[in-house]
Amino acid sequence: MMTAPPVNALSRSRNTAPARILLKTAVALAGILLLSNLPLLSIRLHAYLSALPLAIAGIGSALLQFRLRLARGILLKRLLLAATFVLWAVDQLLPSGRMAMFIGDVVIAAYVLDLYWLIQEEVAALDPPSNSSDRPA
Repeated sequence: MMTAPPVNALSRSRNTAPARILLKTAVALAGILLLSNLPLLSIRLHAYLSALPLAIAGIGSALLQFRLRLARGILLKRLLLAATFVLWAVDQLLPSGRMAMFIGDVVIAAYVLDLYWLIQEEVAALDPPSNSSDRPA
């Protein structure tokens, strides 16, 4: 059984610490967001509370992707997903109107594209590449 070589935990934690802190903060803020549905908060404050975890999660994810030194194609896909979270955060703060609707549509399209890519990767992992010598004559 092959195992991955041990990674220096101290080095790894230094490289990913900012991203991990941002992502943990985003999760905490998401919890606060759920509590903010109490009638005590104004709608405007709620908009900021919904935008903040999205933006922080997107920024934290983007920072992590640069630290991972991924292949260019994978990096671009993951940065698109991170940027989509930030764009969604912006959308939360916009007043209703054409611009908010357009940004919302861009966010939806980006999430659908990301899910499409994910499904394509999963299907490719399930279906081994066909080899012409394996086909029946």
